[in-house]
Amino acid sequence: MKALFIKVLVCGAFIASPALAGPAYDPDRADLEKIMEDLIAWLPGSWDSYPQIYRERTGVVPEEGEHEHWHRVFERIDAPQIGDVVFYGQIQSEGRNSSLLGRSQIIYNAWIDEERGAVIMNGQPTNDDTRFEDLHEKPELWGEVQMRDPDAINCDFLWFRDGQQIMALLEGKTKEKRKYGLGTCTYYAAQAEAQFYADAEWVLGPDTLWIYDINMMDDMLFIGREDKTHTRLERARPYTCEVTDAKETRSLNAHDRGFRTEVTNDRGEELMLLLLRAEYPGSDGFGLDDRLKLILYKEKETITVSSSDADPLAEKVALEAGGIYTSCQLEKDFPLLSEADG
Repeated sequence: MKALFIKVLVCGAFIASPALAGPAYDPDRADLEKIMEDLIAWLPGSWDSYPQIYRERTGVVPEEGEHEHWHRVFERIDAPQIGDVVFYGQIQSEGRNSSLLGRSQIIYNAWIDEERGAVIMNGQPTNDDTRFEDLHEKPELWGEVQMRDPDAINCDFLWFRDGQQIMALLEGKTKEKRKYGLGTCTYYAAQAEAQFYADAEWVLGPDTLWIYDINMMDDMLFIGREDKTHTRLERARPYTCEVTDAKETRSLNAHDRGFRTEVTNDRGEELMLLLLRAEYPGSDGFGLDDRLKLILYKEKETITVSSSDADPLAEKVALEAGGIYTSCQLEKDFPLLSEADG
């Protein structure tokens, strides 16, 4: 993944030459069906970028600043009016129980195209954001949702095999919209009376999703980062945390990719409690170890008061410090978003 990440940083620049090259082989029908199987198996679920933010706050902050905190949810839905393989996705902008990011409620349609040698996927906002909010939790509405204007879609994602992962590169629907090569899409946006340019890539594995997405209008960036780096999302698992501090005892719906809550210790100090599975400096002094931790801290993540450590897939982790007792237990499913605490 590290080598791939470096390649993207170099090749993702805004230059008038072909972008990322596609795979050097021609997949047959069986290869494409396996890519589709992996897409269906891996994309659905809850994903959070907080581990990336934690690494930046406790290590080196990028020159452009830390990445955005996204909690993304994807779910395959039964919507034959759109296609055979359809996903719904949305983004909570600051964690699982925060407000929806505007225009982030997207319907994705995927199919196999043997002529183009890829699994094709395109996406567009729903035709009614208010009605279809949290659509993944409302199967009674799946048969009614539509893309906002499917005839206006100018760009596709093409999914390829990339080692043990699958990788999606953007491509314009016509030759004219592909003039900067695979990985990009360019067209004239009549409503804005401007040239639209997009450069995007997704890299998906069983537990990690890297997303790189840049949109420009007449050379002005309006989506994405100037440093052209990925947002790294990690698959989240649901937990229930029983928390007792100096003020109260409460049960909270949580997850292992950056659940946070305020607590008060026995000296009346306000602290933050963090449940986080991430890569931490190796206990032997070398590399990074994937671990699940409960952390008490002050002032973002820079001053750790106390922490406890468990295996990354541990079903339970607990911490007791300063009159604060926390025990978090793995659950089978996430509660509804309306019931989420973090």
